[in-house]
Amino acid sequence: MKHLKRWMCLFSLLLLLTLVACGNTGEQGAVVTPTVSPTVGVEESLAPSDQPSGEPQASEAPAETQQPAQSQDRGESSAAAATPAPTPKPTQKPAVKATPAPTPKPTPTPKVNTCYLSIECKTILGRMEDLTPGKESLVPSDGVILSRKAISFEEGESVFDVLLRATQTYGIHMEYEYTPGFGGHYIEGINNLYEFDCGAGSGWMYYVNGVKPNYGVSKYTVKNGDVIEFKYTCDLGFDL
Repeated sequence: MKHLKRWMCLFSLLLLLTLVACGNTGEQGAVVTPTVSPTVGVEESLAPSDQPSGEPQASEAPAETQQPAQSQDRGESSAAAATPAPTPKPTQKPAVKATPAPTPKPTPTPKVNTCYLSIECKTILGRMEDLTPGKESLVPSDGVILSRKAISFEEGESVFDVLLRATQTYGIHMEYEYTPGFGGHYIEGINNLYEFDCGAGSGWMYYVNGVKPNYGVSKYTVKNGDVIEFKYTCDLGFDL
């Protein structure tokens, strides 16, 4: 009995499911068959696409309003590119005034002075026996080697400068030596007559305006109008 009931329940459930499935199939067939029309379906599917493509849609309106602005910008940019940039005018520099060259100042010519110089060896004439042999011809007959001559000199020149200029001018031999200890020049010989040529105390001395200076020829500054004498002594100046 229990098995029979189970089979009855299963059969009833199976029958119920079969009826439900058949009912759904019948409803679907009834709805689709009378309403579906090929023509209507095509018309409905084509209705949205049959509208002319040239008609603007509402969503495309902003794009149409922006196109004139873009073309206007392009026109302005092309116009700006076509317009040539103004050529800058050259800046005129102010005329430079020529600065006059300074007038050179004349170089002052040094003042030229005049002194008088003579050279003599008269003392040897009385001591010819003491003269070095072979030098007799160097002694003039009157003992005057150079008579008084006017010598030009510049300010600040010394007796040595005047003597050197005079001997060079008149072609008279002169030999001298610079002595660093005294800071001046020592006259060794004039006209080839040297110290000790006429005795142990012989040599050259100089006088200015009749006075024998007590310093060397390089230390004495000559003045305008000075009278300078170079004399040869045979006795340390006592015979002059």
